[in-house]
Amino acid sequence: MPGSLAQRLYEARDAGASQARQEAILAEALGDEYFKDGGRRARGLDVELNDVAWMDLEL
Repeated sequence: MPGSLAQRLYEARDAGASQARQEAILAEALGDEYFKDGGRRARGLDVELNDVAWMDLEL
């Protein structure tokens, strides 16, 4: 996952973004990276995170 995602998440958190907004940022990045392959496939796919209680990621 690109470091730019971590930057976006930290900036959102520091700006007071809600948990839902931070999850939306993460879902968008995961969708782009893992499912859409940077826009080369799965166009129109929406990725959504729901009820995240805990997640362990390495950035």
